[in-house]
Amino acid sequence: MKTLVDWLAHRLWPFVVCLLLYVGFIGPELISASSTMAVLAGLLIPALLVAWGIVLLRRGFTHKE
Repeated sequence: MKTLVDWLAHRLWPFVVCLLLYVGFIGPELISASSTMAVLAGLLIPALLVAWGIVLLRRGFTHKE
């Protein structure tokens, strides 16, 4: 499991796909849901995406060939 998470954390395309899915389909439905848990999930997912983006940016700025 750690290798899958590590692999995903350092690849740009899965991040872009997840971001587009959230912005296009999942996010608007969750944020406007009547369930409190759905709204909380709709707010938690962007927090995770921001953390993932920070990992990618940090790696991009510190990566040495």
